[in-house]
Amino acid sequence: MSNLNIPFKTEEFCIEQNKPIPQSVATKLWIFHIIPMLVVRTLLDSPIWASQNSGFRPKAYEISKGRSGESQHTFEGESKGAIDWTCKKSLLPKLLELILEHTNYTRIAVYENFIHCDHKATDGNRYLFTSNEKSVWTLTKTIKI
Repeated sequence: MSNLNIPFKTEEFCIEQNKPIPQSVATKLWIFHIIPMLVVRTLLDSPIWASQNSGFRPKAYEISKGRSGESQHTFEGESKGAIDWTCKKSLLPKLLELILEHTNYTRIAVYENFIHCDHKATDGNRYLFTSNEKSVWTLTKTIKI
């Protein structure tokens, strides 16, 4: 869990804690996720972190969990990746507000205990979703860019 006075550590963003992160993934983590969220963390004035270290998930990990391996979390190819951000539960609404105001994530899905954020290519809009306990997303808002 990140503290406001301690920088994020790259390993905090990998679901497989004891395995190395490819350099290209580490670069994407910092450029597209961590650096933009430093502003959000400062404005929130509270620690934020990757929920269950759910930033980078290797494709083999995703497949081992019965998933397709096509998740934005794999950071495969041109994907800028995804992170599931969280904080103290009472601050999740404020975290969402700050993410919308201060980042350029294109898809944001609100779960009970975290907020999924990615840069998946869209039609030029940003999309806000809610998610149920089975991770089924429901579109709640389209934000024109």
